[in-house]
Amino acid sequence: MTDWVQQAQHLTDEVLRPAATEVDGSGMIPQSHFETLRDQGFYGLAFASKDPVTTLADVGEILVSGCLATAFVWAQHHGTLLRLLMSRNDALKAQFLADLRSGVITAGVSGSGYANPDNPLVVATETDDGYTIAGRAPFVTGWGYVDVIGVTAYDTRADKTVTFLIDATDGPNIHSKRIPLSAADASNTVQLTFSEFEVPHTSVIRAGKPGRGGLSVADRAALRINGSLALGVARGCLTEADRIGHPSPQLWDTHTMIRTALSNAATGNGDIYDARAHASQFAVTAAAYCATAAGSRSATRGEPAERLVREAAFSMVCTTTPEIKSRILTARTP
Repeated sequence: MTDWVQQAQHLTDEVLRPAATEVDGSGMIPQSHFETLRDQGFYGLAFASKDPVTTLADVGEILVSGCLATAFVWAQHHGTLLRLLMSRNDALKAQFLADLRSGVITAGVSGSGYANPDNPLVVATETDDGYTIAGRAPFVTGWGYVDVIGVTAYDTRADKTVTFLIDATDGPNIHSKRIPLSAADASNTVQLTFSEFEVPHTSVIRAGKPGRGGLSVADRAALRINGSLALGVARGCLTEADRIGHPSPQLWDTHTMIRTALSNAATGNGDIYDARAHASQFAVTAAAYCATAAGSRSATRGEPAERLVREAAFSMVCTTTPEIKSRILTARTP
């Protein structure tokens, strides 16, 4: 049986971390990074473990600690893959599922948050042949790297969300605009605008009433997996501090404690928003420690500690929900 955590650590040590400075500076991820992830089976990781949430979270944390941009693009794939797995559109599954599992086809995702019924940014209008999509998804990652993208829109007339699969290419009714990011800029994150974009019924992954009320099991799982971004940045900071001769066993213990609390909260044992907030706050703490340990080098653009400080700030807002933001802003201690 494959030890995915050990394999991810080897990939991080041998491929991702050594190239992270070049990726950050150039704004481009080598295609070989994605090919290696594919060849080693990481695109089908959710199917290769008896505990996919824990495996995705642990592996994601390690990959983020090596190269945030690469891991950020890779992570989006699983959101669309898992949505398609649960789809009742058997023809669409037959066309794409096997290739998505193997990584022959890679995917991105436009999150369901942009289809929030209270303020939908991407709107679907049903027609005889499918749906017409209009609106703007402000952050879509991996454009130009991935082959397809799963998009969720809100049908205001029917009060339902519609998730569909499309090619990740610009066209007459879909336009991308690259957004310069302070960290993970190489992830090719874009603002995606739909203008009367037509989607046939055959491309619909799911259409149904939006979830309302408390957190579902799937919601908690997503929050746990997304928490790996902050934990991975913190891991990267502590690893860099170790490398330059300033290890902190106490901070490593705190990292373990926060990860455990987040995993427990994902199963209903604790406030998961609070646990996510602590993870993001800790990434900033670890980055400050790493920058201090590195000294004046951390003020030099392109140094690992300088990059990690930007990544820690990025982790405070990326994948952060209003509930997590509220916990961070009202915390009594940093």
